[in-house]
Amino acid sequence: MFMLKGTMKLNSLVLSLSMITSGCALADWSKNMTFSVPTQIDMAKLSPQEREEIEREQARLMAEKQALLEMSLTHEIGEQNLQFKSLLAKIYADNKYNLFWHDKAAEKQFLREYAAMVASGISKGSAQSLENLSQAEQIGGLTYDVLLTDAFLDYLYYSSNLNQQAQRWLYGAGVYKPQAPSKEQLQQWFNAVLNEELVVYLERLSTHNSLYRQTLDALPSMISTSGLTPIGKKLAINAQRLRVIPDFYNGIFVNIPSYQLQYYRDGHLVLESRVIVGKNGRRTPVMSSKLSNVVVNPPWNAPTRLVNEDIVPKLRNDPGYAASHNYSILDSKGNVIDPYSIDWNTIGKNFPYRIRQAAGDSALGNYKFNMPSSDAIYLHDTPNHNLFSRKDRALSSGCVRVEKSAQLADILLKEAGWSDERKKNVLESKKTASAAIRSDNPVFLYYVTAWVDNGQTNVLPDIYKYDNFTDANDINWDTVKKYL
Repeated sequence: MFMLKGTMKLNSLVLSLSMITSGCALADWSKNMTFSVPTQIDMAKLSPQEREEIEREQARLMAEKQALLEMSLTHEIGEQNLQFKSLLAKIYADNKYNLFWHDKAAEKQFLREYAAMVASGISKGSAQSLENLSQAEQIGGLTYDVLLTDAFLDYLYYSSNLNQQAQRWLYGAGVYKPQAPSKEQLQQWFNAVLNEELVVYLERLSTHNSLYRQTLDALPSMISTSGLTPIGKKLAINAQRLRVIPDFYNGIFVNIPSYQLQYYRDGHLVLESRVIVGKNGRRTPVMSSKLSNVVVNPPWNAPTRLVNEDIVPKLRNDPGYAASHNYSILDSKGNVIDPYSIDWNTIGKNFPYRIRQAAGDSALGNYKFNMPSSDAIYLHDTPNHNLFSRKDRALSSGCVRVEKSAQLADILLKEAGWSDERKKNVLESKKTASAAIRSDNPVFLYYVTAWVDNGQTNVLPDIYKYDNFTDANDINWDTVKKYL
């Protein structure tokens, strides 16, 4: 233990002395630095107190090392407003302060994507980072390279996590906060730089959605000295929303505010249908999944929220409401409970039973299209097709009702080997049956209220009021336009 403490104190002394050397010496040290702690100690043989002491000493040494790296970076480029100073200090020291951004085509490509992100107004930090970068462009050299990487780390984190965080970042009240990318994401970038494949790598970070590209192309013309036009603001945030979905080639695509479903196979539109989506109080979420099976004559298990907020108040006023709507009230063991036997005056906010509607006469109509979803969201038919004639079709409790559900079921059931006769017989039996989906059918529920297609700007009503949360007050629009 004495030898361990002596070695660690010596390392500590060397590091501490380094902190008071000249700037040039400090930079040379960081470019050639190696760092290690003693490894000859068998930690398993030490007491908990000794292990804790070693861990504290290691943490202190690492903190001193990091401080030195940051001092060295400041010596090289001066004081800069960086989002990821600690990470940049390590990255550039590890790279011997060589530049990363040699590929001007890749640089231009990245800056256009980052400027589009800034234009959406989701991040004040990103807007400031782009402005700092623009001001350093004339300086060039290492300072510009570091600021470029600082902005790229922000973009890398954003692009790599957007699919999972779209609902929060693009439809919430300014919740996006820049964070450092993962080690795996950084390594992918390092490999792309090393192999001179940065342009291809940046293309993978973006999207091939053609509407995104067209919408992006239209943005510069909507920027004036007074900023972005109102339509431009809608296009800017919705361009980012288009990043979340692929090009319209294969899959089921439901644009929530358009109340439309489009089903593509190999680039061909095979089915288009009106849909009903969640009302404002029970919004259909933005999500992607994949169809797993088709249920014919599906029963309906009423969602807990719907039970507590809608059905129970009606049952409290009239227990006969259950029979008139073909509802069964079930306990935890599946036993049917007579609604007239329940003391409704004692029922609080959480109904202790389940409510189920029998197959063949349920709110789901004749077909249900299941897909894995943490929100228990799915596509389904409805017995009330009159509602599809309404202009405003935000009427459901979150799931998506499909007007042409029979046509969709025909396509999928035939692929599963069902004949028309079999489908007819199952429907008439009023018994539940299901068929596994055999083809690849991704489902994208997305929310886009403005986009450009073939030179035409399309605008939809913002039914959930998602377009109003962005903040463009701190954006230098001249800078954004320069890079767009």
